[in-house]
Amino acid sequence: MLLIIIIMVVLMPRLLQDLSSNEPLLVTFKEIDSGISEIEKKKYLSVPYYKKKSIKYKSPPTKFDPNKYQEHEWIALGLSPKQAKVVLSFAKRGIKNNDELKQIFVIDDRLFQLIKDSTIYPVYTLKQGVDNKNIYSQKKQPIELNKATEEQLVALPMIGDFLAKKIIERRQQLGGYHSLEQLLEIKFLDVSKLDVIRPFLTIDFNEVKLININTCTVEDLQKHPYISWNVANSIIKMRVYLKKYTNFDQLLESRLISIELLEKITPYLTLED
Repeated sequence: MLLIIIIMVVLMPRLLQDLSSNEPLLVTFKEIDSGISEIEKKKYLSVPYYKKKSIKYKSPPTKFDPNKYQEHEWIALGLSPKQAKVVLSFAKRGIKNNDELKQIFVIDDRLFQLIKDSTIYPVYTLKQGVDNKNIYSQKKQPIELNKATEEQLVALPMIGDFLAKKIIERRQQLGGYHSLEQLLEIKFLDVSKLDVIRPFLTIDFNEVKLININTCTVEDLQKHPYISWNVANSIIKMRVYLKKYTNFDQLLESRLISIELLEKITPYLTLED
């Protein structure tokens, strides 16, 4: 009994100290920024709390520029250190708007919905070309959309690598643009972006590739994204009956071709070689 009492007397103060301790288990991000060493910071960031399925994303405390957010601030919103580094790599190239932010694969929709109304972005100006000269000079040298290179398109405000590639890809599918409004058919290129880039673009209609409906095949027609195989087949069958098309209105004799569709495809059709 005496031995038990001695052990309790020795251990009791330590137990009481542990039970009464009010020190937090984890430091806050504010404490990290106020002088904690890099080793301690790395130790804190290595805590695998973010790997738990119960993790909840948090709204940013104030409005912020995603291009200037630091690693620990992204982690505070719920990202892991690795995910935060991915976002930082995109930020180095410049995140211009919420559309580009949403395209970053580590930012899922739950987080995006929490931060989208708190983001602010700098006003982007035209980039510099490889010759260290402005590709455009005070809007006096617009580029021709049907000849524009990827480099020229990327230099436009609000157009990054992704949209530049999509613009060229769609141009190849169409055989050229006949209207700037056709750019709205591209995912993530909305009216607000079009309004910004419109002053920098022109269209040369001579660059549009035309399909001669008096000599083409069904295969030639159906390659165009506006023309389905059924519509193409209908055009060819009516040509056999008419011998030759003399005007585009004759296409309306097909039940598959509406006035709206005719207006859409006419810029890509011709009656003569």
